[in-house]
Amino acid sequence: MRRQGLLRSRSTRLDTALWVMLSLGACFVGCDSTEASERPVTSGDPSDPRKDAAAGQRDAARESDASAESDASQAGSPNTVMTKAGPVAGEVVEDSGSGKEVRIFRGVPYAAAPVGELRWKPPQPLEPWTDVRDATEWGNRCPQGDSTLSSPGPISEDCLNLNVITPVTDGDERLPVMVFFHGGGLSIGTGNSDTYCNTALPAQGVVVATVNSRLGPFGYFSHPALAGESEHDSSGNYGTLDLIASLEWVQDNIEAFGGDPDNVTIFGESGGGSKVLSCMASPLARGLFDRAIIESGSRSSAPGAVTPRQTAESAGERLAAYLEIASDADVLAELRARSWEEILAAAGVAEVDYSANLSIDGWVLPQSVNDAFAAGDQSDVPLIVGANEGEVGEFMQSIPALAASMQSVSSKAYVYNFSHLPVGWRAPGCYAFHGLELPYVFGHLPGITSETILFLGMRSCPTGADPEVGDEDALVAEHTMKMWAQFAKTGDPSVPGLVDWPAYAPESDQYLEIATELEVKSGVASAGIAPGTE
Repeated sequence: MRRQGLLRSRSTRLDTALWVMLSLGACFVGCDSTEASERPVTSGDPSDPRKDAAAGQRDAARESDASAESDASQAGSPNTVMTKAGPVAGEVVEDSGSGKEVRIFRGVPYAAAPVGELRWKPPQPLEPWTDVRDATEWGNRCPQGDSTLSSPGPISEDCLNLNVITPVTDGDERLPVMVFFHGGGLSIGTGNSDTYCNTALPAQGVVVATVNSRLGPFGYFSHPALAGESEHDSSGNYGTLDLIASLEWVQDNIEAFGGDPDNVTIFGESGGGSKVLSCMASPLARGLFDRAIIESGSRSSAPGAVTPRQTAESAGERLAAYLEIASDADVLAELRARSWEEILAAAGVAEVDYSANLSIDGWVLPQSVNDAFAAGDQSDVPLIVGANEGEVGEFMQSIPALAASMQSVSSKAYVYNFSHLPVGWRAPGCYAFHGLELPYVFGHLPGITSETILFLGMRSCPTGADPEVGDEDALVAEHTMKMWAQFAKTGDPSVPGLVDWPAYAPESDQYLEIATELEVKSGVASAGIAPGTE
């Protein structure tokens, strides 16, 4: 059963076929702006998010919308899909491994642009459109500095978009959905990636979506004045609110792409793992997903890892002071009047001492991730958590603690250690490093020599050498994709005939080592090996 999101409580359950008849004066886009600015796309009743009545309304609306979407798709191009906001046209490509056709839709908006007065406010509903929107080019990246995680394409605050990759071409199937949150320490990165948006993982029988959400001082900025204007007395965690809005979009629209909104897995790597944890710990995200995977991103679950409210707001005050915005002035108006470049530059000044992080704001995150899991207040969904062999710190600390804390709910946890290295990089002191699993998870082996992977491994591994990607890498990618897809389908990553992956229990302390051979081992804390150790 699913929670009733706000988009479905603002008289917007309109038959999709009537989008062409919508008046822009309707409440969907023309309600009182003061009221709308305080309404997130996804608010509801967090204490009871899976009410039968709400689920019944959602199912009835889906049946009506699915019929309209089918009619609309048949009337136009087979690459055109009717979303709740309007039609989008992607492209069809062929997966080289399976020969299957896969459709890719890029830059599909899931919420209104958070610009002007909407900067540092919860994401708002989209205004509908009637003309077919081109979805063959990447959408904007969210404001960030230059890094190896950068990719071509413009940067803009108008960046709340996602990409959908689906193997469904006839609209009749309902496949499990995997929603990916990219890494980058909550400050950099993008979901616009040939690795993430590759065809191989969808060819395993899943629909994949990759999300762009607000980052850095736009996604995690706190200030007392922001709390003062909020009806929830809250500031910060706008990036998490964006992620929740993207999951609401999935609930409303993914059927049109061949996905099953009642079977959604969220997964993320590094900072994307923190994003997954923020959704698991937030009462606002309950009922929007059914499983979760955290790759090398469990540290936000450690004690003290989430910033206290006062500390977060003090950092916001320092940033405003650095920009010479007086505390007795209209601080928010002046902050919102500054360009994103000015805000980003100020956040990078040492004396400001700003660091993007989740914070205990009292609404999105009423408590830390660690406290939520200890109390059993997290989403009760199956979890895969692990890291790569060279990430010894996570194995010694946050991974076993997070896996054990899942005993506070009924769902199981599964732990892994990714230890595979390409043949050409196997050298003394080199172990599977941060981020290396990504090309294997998505089945995009050319990503092994991407600028990001080469940079991440250069300190401990000979990434300047030819990795000699070959059959072993293809095998590891095939196995990893099968397990991730199986987990998305069933909540259990065990694959008959391939591997029996045991659920984690502190007594047995078992995990799966992922390499050319899949092997169940014991002793999570000792699974990692420090880079440089021979």
